[in-house]
Amino acid sequence: MVVGDRIGKRVGLQRRWAILSGSKETDSSAPRQAIDFGWRLRGRTIRLLRDSSLTLLPVRQRATAALLTQYCADGNSLLSCLQCGACTVNCHLAETDGALFPRRQMTLLQLGEVDKLLADPNVWLCFNCQDCTSRCPANAGPGRIMAAVRRLAVEHYSVPRWWSRLASQRRGFLPMLLTAIALLLAAIAVGGSFSPQITPVRYASMLPHFTLNLFFGAIAGMVMIGAVISAARAWKAFTGESLWEAKFGRLVHSLASVTRQIATHQQFSECQQFPLSRWAHIAVFYGFITLLALAGSAATLIALGAPYPLPVFHPFKIAGNLAAVLVVSGSVYFCVQRQRASRNRDASSWFDWVLLLELLLVSVTGLLAEIFRYANVGVLAYPTYFLHLVFVFALLAGSANSKLAHVLYRTVALTAEQYKAIAESPLADLEPRRVAA
Repeated sequence: MVVGDRIGKRVGLQRRWAILSGSKETDSSAPRQAIDFGWRLRGRTIRLLRDSSLTLLPVRQRATAALLTQYCADGNSLLSCLQCGACTVNCHLAETDGALFPRRQMTLLQLGEVDKLLADPNVWLCFNCQDCTSRCPANAGPGRIMAAVRRLAVEHYSVPRWWSRLASQRRGFLPMLLTAIALLLAAIAVGGSFSPQITPVRYASMLPHFTLNLFFGAIAGMVMIGAVISAARAWKAFTGESLWEAKFGRLVHSLASVTRQIATHQQFSECQQFPLSRWAHIAVFYGFITLLALAGSAATLIALGAPYPLPVFHPFKIAGNLAAVLVVSGSVYFCVQRQRASRNRDASSWFDWVLLLELLLVSVTGLLAEIFRYANVGVLAYPTYFLHLVFVFALLAGSANSKLAHVLYRTVALTAEQYKAIAESPLADLEPRRVAA
């Protein structure tokens, strides 16, 4: 009798779960509506996904966990998720019914709906602050799982995909450096000299400015073409329409709004786990943008015939040195945070580490190359400068495929959300100027 009662209860639970989930075993005439489980998010009800069939098959869960293990330290933690909703309740960025992450994404993963996740712009609304992970009662690591999904999405949308897979893995770092060394040596052999002048140190005597600008200009051009194609693919997945068919005025308005949002880093202020992350990210973000802008401006000035190298107290030099210090300080902060997380059994993947490593190598070798040049120590200056160019190549060539690509895809995702919101508003049919107002 006891065994029979247990079996009866189990069958009853399965039927009740089938009714709630709207599976095929239920009455076809019953309407499929969102189910209220009683969970609350700031006074609003958290409801079951409308498009889910919640048949949580262990085989599909294990297959998805095995896939995630390729992109994070422990993809099997997905199997520990209880769907309790604590991650969403504790996320300060999950403010609307349309952005109930990461619970919705964890559900889709358990269902094996990876394709739906790749087309979900809400994946990019997460800023990896780890508030959800620190408060997860099942230690499922939703923040870590979300980071793995974003890495999977970067690889999915990148062009070419094989390069993305190579650039984001540990085994691809050394081949990338060797490729950079070979190409730079070839550039020096064709347009430079292996016997540069020792005193005074002049880097252009090893690799002339024209050859250097042509080399990195070609690399930057290929990266930009790949980034545009990748962004267009992501846009079509997020909105359901081609980027080239988008309404220009609505697109510009949405992009401008998102640009202001990203520029202020307002979302990072919501982080409770690491409150200094916002300022560290601002330091890295604006430091890197400043260095990129100064490099482009210097190349333009050189092409126009301006004298180079610049004096030590030139505004470009001062701004560049300050930007390098910002990048180094912010990167060191994130390295310390990741090291602490690793000691707490929340190890970061190589994908998370490599960008910080490249930023540190580029910034430190750049500062050392400048110091050795002013000190006129040729035996150290030229090798350091060559290594600096190697690391710049690795950073630039993999920028659309590394964690730096988050800037691209987060911008596309946020713009797509703004674009769809405007399209669904009553003012969608009015002129773009009135919509923007």
